[in-house]
Amino acid sequence: MELIIEEISRNKKIKARHKFATKEISIGRGFDNDIILSDPHICPEHLAIKWQDNQWYVQDLQTLNGTMLSDRQHIADWHPIKSGDIILLGKTQLRLFLPNHPVAQSIAFTKVEQFVENCGRWTFLIAMVALFCAISFALTYLQVSQVEVPYSQIVMSVVYSTIAYAMWPLLCSLMAFLNKNESRVGSQMGVSFLMLNLFWLVDFIDATMAFNLSSQINWQWLTTVLYVALTFSLFWFNLYIAFSQSKWRRVTISALLTVIIFGGLYLQDRGDSVDFNPHPVFDSTIMIPALSVSPASSVDEYIEDSNRLFEEVDKASKKKANGEDGE
Repeated sequence: MELIIEEISRNKKIKARHKFATKEISIGRGFDNDIILSDPHICPEHLAIKWQDNQWYVQDLQTLNGTMLSDRQHIADWHPIKSGDIILLGKTQLRLFLPNHPVAQSIAFTKVEQFVENCGRWTFLIAMVALFCAISFALTYLQVSQVEVPYSQIVMSVVYSTIAYAMWPLLCSLMAFLNKNESRVGSQMGVSFLMLNLFWLVDFIDATMAFNLSSQINWQWLTTVLYVALTFSLFWFNLYIAFSQSKWRRVTISALLTVIIFGGLYLQDRGDSVDFNPHPVFDSTIMIPALSVSPASSVDEYIEDSNRLFEEVDKASKKKANGEDGE
């Protein structure tokens, strides 16, 4: 004669679960009930459930707003209960189960879920944040290397930027908590800082390609595609961790946020484009020779190649002159 009663939200998410082994159960807003509900549309003594003749029955106690089944059938006198029935009282939903109700098979962890769980481990999270801080410190130091700047100022700049970038995953965790989902702060932080470090990697690839390729070669589309893919992936994983939603809705929201970000950057670049900049920004960093795809020529090789070039030009000019004289 056991009965399991679940409090569920409108999207059928479980808010609380109760199990009873008694023959009578009372539900309402009054503190003397077996299940106390805070819904103001529920009466102090709202619902009674009783075990009789090997069957559970439910009765509405002549309440103001009544009680209904999920098919909008009103409950008045003792109504028999089937396992899995959903009862609507006020703005609250209760789902009733018998102990022998079948449950779904266990679901194996997907590769995405395993990846998210691994990103939430504190060792991984600390490593990602430390790597982000190290790269940020190195780049900040290179940018200010032409002036005297105390190391403490660089460190504080790195700390402030790290805190600023951490606000987004913390906001996603807060939104998940407010929507009665698991916050999973570690996973949000781990995934976000992993993506930020991958952004640094794309920046490095961009600088390396610019260092090795001619300016006439259109290669920036590749880094743009990588930036878009990383931004989309960041939003997708944030939504995957924070909310329970369909994959199409998650993809749509992630794509929309990505379009907003890059659309805004595109409009900003077009608005800031001028023919003359009275305050140019210089890049003091120089790529090391080891990052060059083709090795640099030595001084002797450079002189030899130059002499050969001059000889070829001289021969060509003499040949042209002789041909004109012959005419």
